[in-house]
Amino acid sequence: MKINYAIFSIGFIASCNSTSTRIASTDSTLKAVAPETPIANAQVYGGTLPCGDCEGIDVSLQLNNDSSYTMNSVYKGSRVDSNNNSFKDTGTWTMHGTDTLILLQKRRSIKYIRTDSTLTQLDGDGNIITGPLADMFILHKK
Repeated sequence: MKINYAIFSIGFIASCNSTSTRIASTDSTLKAVAPETPIANAQVYGGTLPCGDCEGIDVSLQLNNDSSYTMNSVYKGSRVDSNNNSFKDTGTWTMHGTDTLILLQKRRSIKYIRTDSTLTQLDGDGNIITGPLADMFILHKK
């Protein structure tokens, strides 16, 4: 019984001497302010991807230090559904090895080869895209 009392007393004293400050959630004078950029040192890449039914897809990809990403895509030119030309996709990213970046999306993942200044999108099998449109699959660091 004395041991339980001693443990209880130490825990109680430690909680009384705690330096953490708690703020009541009903305090209406405090307001949360979200930063404009989620992470100050985010890396941003951009480029124009090829599009089968438009002039191209302007892409801006922000890689945050917390392994999250935001990709904004804007379809240029005429499309079947011209009222819905911009999309925002979020998810997480991871590195595989030293040069392969993988964006993890809900339905699929997209792989890129990373250099100091570019991300080169890979095909579904993980190979570099070749052919006349190959240069359009490269996002450049901004």
